[in-house]
Amino acid sequence: MKPVKKVALLHDLCGVGKAAMTNMLPVLSVMGIEACPIPTMLLSTHTGGYGKPAVARISPEYIKGCADHYCEQNVKFDMIFIGYLGNEELAESVLYFVSCFPEAMVVFDPIMGDHGKYYSNFDTSYGEALKKLIPCADLLLPNLTESCLLAGYPYAKELSRKDLKKICETLHNLGAKQLIITSVPDGRSEKSILLFEQGMITMLETTQLSAEFHGTGDAFDGVLIASILKGYSLKESMIEAHRFVYACMEESLKMEYEEREGLMIEKNLYMLV
Repeated sequence: MKPVKKVALLHDLCGVGKAAMTNMLPVLSVMGIEACPIPTMLLSTHTGGYGKPAVARISPEYIKGCADHYCEQNVKFDMIFIGYLGNEELAESVLYFVSCFPEAMVVFDPIMGDHGKYYSNFDTSYGEALKKLIPCADLLLPNLTESCLLAGYPYAKELSRKDLKKICETLHNLGAKQLIITSVPDGRSEKSILLFEQGMITMLETTQLSAEFHGTGDAFDGVLIASILKGYSLKESMIEAHRFVYACMEESLKMEYEEREGLMIEKNLYMLV
């Protein structure tokens, strides 16, 4: 039996501003998971609040080369996490990477939009490229905007339970085995979390804070996938992930931490031990 579980992280890496892989690596390590970073893009900072960052794009050949090298060395992964790609040309190489490790669970966060629209550097062609990755996803992790874009469903700030069920079923029919959708308005909260598992919807109504910090989704994803690898159910895992992110947001507000700095996770990593 292996002493620790191993996850391949295909995600972007920022030097300053805690977001993306910068948040996921310490979370996974503290929770006893071996994190193997395979960057899809290198940035001097994240893209919110620091002006235009220096960027180094990763080639599809690098992603494929990593997969070939790992296979040659008999490296095995328990999970593959697919996050920000930033370039539709990487989609095919990510599919190739996943195909090399058929026993690994695949978790896919299709980062491409929020507040009802694509991020400014993306369009429908990028959405179509990401859609090709859905069939390999054992767990799909979009926010509400991304779920609507991928499902081809009109976005609205308030969607009925019937609408949400249709979106989930459409994404399931596209190949996603299970879904967790974030930032779903439901009752008293605009940021509830939806779980779609075995054809059923479960809602986790969350407490909302006034501020937004970069990297909250990455911290959530890190705790979520670590909890899954440790044997917790999807519901238990998303509750634990939200608990940690909420505590970090409270700490960030208390310390008057600049939003552009990202989520202050360091003071709360002890919660995950």
